[in-house]
Amino acid sequence: METFQQKLIAYAEEIRNRKIRLILSIFVSLILFIVSCHYLYDGINKRFLVYTLLSLLTGGLLVCPRPQLPKFCVPLLLLYLLLIPRKMFQRMELPLHDMSKIRDGALFANILIILLVYAILLLIFQRVRFALGGGGIVLLVLSLVNYYVNQFQGGNLNFSNLLAAGTALSVLDSYQFSMTSELWYSILYFCFFIALGFWCDIPGKGLKYHGIVTAASLVYCLAFYFGFWQSDYLSSRGIEGIYWSVQENGAQNGFLIGFGLSIKDLIIAKPSGYSDSAVARIINETEESYQAPESVEKDSSPNIILIMNEAWSDLRVLGNVETSEPFMPFTDSLTENTIRGNLFVEILGGLTANTEFEVLTGDTLAFLTPTAIPYQLEVNHDMYSLARVLKEQGYQTMAMHPSGAGAWNRDNVYDYFGFDTFIDINHFEVPYETFRSYISDECDFNEIIWRYEHRDTDKPFFLFNVTIQNHGGYYHELDNTIHLQKIGNTAMYDNGYLDSAETYLNTIKVTDEAFENLLAYFSEVEEPTIICMFGDHQPLLGDIFYQAVFEDSGLSETEQVARKFITPYVIWANYDREYPEYGDMSANYLGAAVLECAGVELPPYYKYLLQLQKQYPEISQRTIEELAEEEAVQKYQILQYSQLMDREIPNPVFTTGN
Repeated sequence: METFQQKLIAYAEEIRNRKIRLILSIFVSLILFIVSCHYLYDGINKRFLVYTLLSLLTGGLLVCPRPQLPKFCVPLLLLYLLLIPRKMFQRMELPLHDMSKIRDGALFANILIILLVYAILLLIFQRVRFALGGGGIVLLVLSLVNYYVNQFQGGNLNFSNLLAAGTALSVLDSYQFSMTSELWYSILYFCFFIALGFWCDIPGKGLKYHGIVTAASLVYCLAFYFGFWQSDYLSSRGIEGIYWSVQENGAQNGFLIGFGLSIKDLIIAKPSGYSDSAVARIINETEESYQAPESVEKDSSPNIILIMNEAWSDLRVLGNVETSEPFMPFTDSLTENTIRGNLFVEILGGLTANTEFEVLTGDTLAFLTPTAIPYQLEVNHDMYSLARVLKEQGYQTMAMHPSGAGAWNRDNVYDYFGFDTFIDINHFEVPYETFRSYISDECDFNEIIWRYEHRDTDKPFFLFNVTIQNHGGYYHELDNTIHLQKIGNTAMYDNGYLDSAETYLNTIKVTDEAFENLLAYFSEVEEPTIICMFGDHQPLLGDIFYQAVFEDSGLSETEQVARKFITPYVIWANYDREYPEYGDMSANYLGAAVLECAGVELPPYYKYLLQLQKQYPEISQRTIEELAEEEAVQKYQILQYSQLMDREIPNPVFTTGN
């Protein structure tokens, strides 16, 4: 019988004979260690020792023969499942926050999801090593995507983000990817977890082996779904989505629970009291109670140009922002035939299509799932929008965007919304002009003018335009003429690195100049024309900026968050008129307000919105909890459900002339 020493010598000989693997092992360990040294800022310390050990172990596992005897394999597997998922969860979270706010029970819940990933892969591949190693790869990729989504959009990855992956890839080159030492530490740990996972296995073959593997996988998946996910485990521990702050959602629940809840939230429940008769009753009440403002010229059909300007916002809504010169001088000067106000939006730093959806449909995201991106899921059939409403009143309807048609599924959505034509970047007629690698607003507005001059002159003209010039990625790449002087109560030079905020303000100045030229052109046009421009969201400008602008503001954390979800809107006409006063409002009201200003015939849905806006100027995910029991808000939800779910065209909610 072989002694332990003889077995050890034989094991070492087997390693030595794996020459290619041995070279690969040394190479991997060396590369991992060299990269690790790049992120060591404090010399030789505990982390240096961990870096070294993880680099050696990861490389070593590539060459070491896998254990074959069940008496070693089974305990090794149990030890892996007992220790690694917990550490894996920690390494997914620590690059983003210190885990001090993780709720009771959330740690265990996230670990159960990690084990679910293993179980699903085991069911598919029927090998333990592929489940553990492959699971590590899947979780590492999700962790990295979540990290950069958090950096660029300020929130955690959710299921709807995956559906919008094509849009994200189309603008990927506008962002700068950097890695912190904490992120690399997590990647190094994951390399070890993955190598160890592929090294662990339970040898076996035949029907009996596959039967046991399949049964074990299915039992865990079913137990997870019925015994955990569909049970009251999460709710009994207060684990639920925190949608007023995406940062807090990740900090308290953990990424995997947040991601799982985003899947759970996909189903839209039918509102209480919904029925065809309830819809008809609300329509009749609305038709009887709505009164158009006396200042609005009725039965007119002016041209309408609606511009959603990418990341157009006024940072002064956050607090004191002092600059060397004004960054929105023209917009600030508009008073004649103009109404201006603030728009409450649902997004920050990205997810442009959500504000677009609210404005074009009149629907609010407050009634949808908190992580919804309607353009990816709910808008999947012909439905009403500003375009279809105006088209039924004889308008030529056109959508325009200086980027690819497939972004946010717009090539399908605009067809569902009833637009006659969609002009993407490949169909621009004016010469391209770029700013920060994107089509400039000046170029984009010139295309609007070209389209107006070549419209069907027998019909009034509606054009909806989404710009791209101010898209995120505000790195110090401009010859800035506007300089920050003071943020909050602190002078610029005491605030640290704020180049991104300064660059952003300079892009807004360029937009302001282009907007001035656009309005100058249409002020000379004889045909009555209304132009509305609004911002889809504020930019995400980083902790240093927000700490400075909110310092000593006296605002609560909830109030600070709310300030980040405000953009401006401007409605202007090239003819004398008195506008109704709308004040500040959430984005779902803006489309109806523009049509009321234009004097076109309004469908019952928009009439209802305009009355509701006077009672509740903001209906959003931030306010819905306190408004949910209000009768008028519940009626709105019934009408919206009909708008989204009723595939009938015409829909009585949008039929004019009742």
